[in-house]
Amino acid sequence: MNYAVIAPDGELTHHDGQPDWDTVIGPEGKARVPLPGAAVAGWVNDIGLLDPKRYPRNVVGSCVLATLGARVQPYAGPVVFTGWNPLIEFGPLPDPGFLDMVHGDVLKALEGQTPRAMSPSWAEHMREIADHARTAPTPGFTTRTVRLP
Repeated sequence: MNYAVIAPDGELTHHDGQPDWDTVIGPEGKARVPLPGAAVAGWVNDIGLLDPKRYPRNVVGSCVLATLGARVQPYAGPVVFTGWNPLIEFGPLPDPGFLDMVHGDVLKALEGQTPRAMSPSWAEHMREIADHARTAPTPGFTTRTVRLP
C-alpha cells in the first residue's frame, strides 16, 4: 500500500506501507473527505479545526482537496491521500504522479503564478480558497439532547 501526506507547511511526501493513523492523523480519529468521482480519498483529523495549536490549518492541503472536488472549507493538520473504492474502502494511491501534479499546480498558484495547464481564473480561485482556509471561522457544533419515549 502507498499513500501521500500534505503536512500543514504544504510539503507533500509519499509513503509505503499501511498508515499508522494515530501517528499520521492524530489519536482523535480520522475523517474521510469525500472526493466525488475520484478513486482517491482525503483523510483529516476528526477534530483538527478545534485544536489549532496542535493541528494548524493546512492551506495547501485545503486547496488540493478543493481541486479534487472536496467541499471548500479549511482543513487542519496533515491531509492524507489514499486510494478509494467504496467496496473495500481505502487502498493504494492509484496514481501518485497525478497528486504531485495537482500539488505543484496549487503551489504555483499560491505563489502568484498560473500553472501552464490551468487558466488565470483557476489560479485566482486557488488564491481565494487559500485565503478562506486561512481566515474562515472555525465551524461550530450543535449538540442537542435526545429524549427517547
